Amino acid sequence: MRFFLCRADSVTILEGLTRLGNLFYLFYKRLQMKFDFVVIGAGSGGIAAARKAASFGASVAIVEHQRLGGTCVNVGCVPKKVMWNAAQIKDSIDHAEGYGFGGLDIDFNYETLKLKRDAYVSRLNVIYDKMLVNSGVQKITGFGKILGPGLVQVNDEQSIEAEHI
Repeated sequence: MRFFLCRADSVTILEGLTRLGNLFYLFYKRLQMKFDFVVIGAGSGGIAAARKAASFGASVAIVEHQRLGGTCVNVGCVPKKVMWNAAQIKDSIDHAEGYGFGGLDIDFNYETLKLKRDAYVSRLNVIYDKMLVNSGVQKITGFGKILGPGLVQVNDEQSIEAEHI
């Protein structure tokens, strides 16, 4: 029984040292701006690719010049659906009297709708940010440009080396 506990402890210590070694390796590569995988664009697809690669132990960076989530989350699908839903509610209210709902006098405030829509999009940005942090993906703000095999330039200044882009 004692031998089993010692063996379990040594295995646990070895696993801990391996994890610590992996963290030092990832930290060192980030200091050198060398990554296993660099993703240009933090839309839904870029974020998914970065998180998946990181889950396999790759050192990963994602380059984005705007808010996380891409066009769909920030200025496309998501805000459009909020506005469309508001229009549908307004249309239902306009026709409610024909279905027996009388006396509906509801005020509408566009500024409130806009603030709520923007808050919803911001919440999604924060969720994406937390997912990247929790996955160990390094975020780099700027415009990414592929200069050649294994080399990405950010904002015409910073160069990043990558095994895969």
